[in-house]
Amino acid sequence: MERSFARSVLGSYLDKAKPGAIWYKSMSDEAADPVLDRFHTSRKLVELAVIPLSTGSQHADFLEVHFSTRPGAVQQALLNIISGTLVRTWTNRSPGLYAEACLTERRAARGACVQAHLLSMDNPAQLSRAEYRVCVLLSKGQTAKRVQTDLGISKSTLRTHLRNIYAKTQTGNMSELVYRLVSVDTFAGQTPRRNSAA
Repeated sequence: MERSFARSVLGSYLDKAKPGAIWYKSMSDEAADPVLDRFHTSRKLVELAVIPLSTGSQHADFLEVHFSTRPGAVQQALLNIISGTLVRTWTNRSPGLYAEACLTERRAARGACVQAHLLSMDNPAQLSRAEYRVCVLLSKGQTAKRVQTDLGISKSTLRTHLRNIYAKTQTGNMSELVYRLVSVDTFAGQTPRRNSAA
């Protein structure tokens, strides 16, 4: 989607809306937006929920959820449950990380060179055995502290492993590394390995 419809729903409250509050198009006092109406009609959509993630006079971020049917009580309750988590996650993010990830994704799509998955038998990043174990635990959703505990290594040893892994995998931080480890796209046509019970 190339444009935001948040203003169509929030109107004059655009920079004052409380983060996490859910605003529905059908409950808005704003005049109908013909562009939004065309957008919904052409895609057979009927409702829009706007969740402010951060607001201010200089900049505001919103999550827009479009529905093909009017959301029922259960869907509205689920949105209410996750909206607080979305706001906290967005507030705690590293600024620019999302935009950087989008740009990286575009560059990768343009490059379109097929590589083996980082944890495949090919070991394309030439990870050491210890680095490989760190990556396996991270790919299973373990935190850095949990990886450190599970492997029985010091914090400085883990930092050294992570620095080496970042360099070998051409990633800049933990978020990028975990994305590469769990992304289905990086399997490059290979069948993802199933986790075996240990």
